[in-house]
Amino acid sequence: MRTAILTREFPPDIYGGAGVHVDYLVRELRKLVDVDVHAFGGDRDGATGHRPAPDLAEANFAVATLSVDLSMAAATGDADLVHSHTWYANMAGHWSKLLYGVPHVVTAHSLEPRRPWKAEQLGGGYRVSSWAESTAYHGADAVVAVSQGMRADILDCYPDLDPGKVHVILNGIDTQIYQPTFDRTLLIERGVDLEAPIASFVGRITRQKGVGHLIAAAHEFDPEVQLVLCAGAPDTPEIAAETAEAVHALQAARPNVFWFDGMLTLDRSNRSCRPRRCSVARRCTNRWVSSIWRPWPVVRRWWPAMSAAFPRWLRTGSPGTWCTTTRPNRRRSGRTSPPP
Repeated sequence: MRTAILTREFPPDIYGGAGVHVDYLVRELRKLVDVDVHAFGGDRDGATGHRPAPDLAEANFAVATLSVDLSMAAATGDADLVHSHTWYANMAGHWSKLLYGVPHVVTAHSLEPRRPWKAEQLGGGYRVSSWAESTAYHGADAVVAVSQGMRADILDCYPDLDPGKVHVILNGIDTQIYQPTFDRTLLIERGVDLEAPIASFVGRITRQKGVGHLIAAAHEFDPEVQLVLCAGAPDTPEIAAETAEAVHALQAARPNVFWFDGMLTLDRSNRSCRPRRCSVARRCTNRWVSSIWRPWPVVRRWWPAMSAAFPRWLRTGSPGTWCTTTRPNRRRSGRTSPPP
């Protein structure tokens, strides 16, 4: 059997969770079947690259994306099954299904109806991306959700979608990479006090992560609580500047704010960076999973996946505390230190 994986991200060009998911999925699938990877960008080890059509390279990003999808669809004629990830590649899978009569599987990593702020990035292209996702989901032979919560969200966004073709496959974890580490070098080098409480956030700078809400809330943290932000890969230059301004204002207003500007991603030669990320999670008193839309069961999945690196209280009893916005740009948490 030959499967074609269609994705925007593939190593070394990974900036978010979907790329990490595809990276590990492909590694495991290649133990079972023949896998061809078609990704955005240039050719690379293990993947065929596809770029926007030259005359569309400067067009609205959604339009340029569809030209990449056309290139992908033209190259999947030998596949017995196509599997697309995110709206960026969904239409490549849909068109491959129509062209070659092969099954199309979609894995849901996010949902366009839940991300109206994408209009900031795409303009009218957001309507195009929403159409592409909806068309691909309704035409797919199967839709994979990574949790029951995500499945419910898919069916809420697309109520006329056949529930029988929406399946839950929980994300796994490679325990050979994600292991406890007691190396505190990264924190010590940045001046973090290992004896004081630490709240940490690891993620991309996007609207859906709610980073702005967290930074606003930190103005109300107990002064002794340190905030460690491992945040990078902003969606747009505008949100990058907005976040930088907010962080600098927070640093001016209170001490103990540390921003590791950039993503701690995997160094494929020695796998050194993910242990560095785990070193932040291992030492933190609070691990903030900030999201303003993602289904709570998906958020809860992230914590067990890192349970080897998290403090015991995150793995037992209550999974966490909801934070609710009480007034504009203010967000107050019911817990800023571990429970007794």
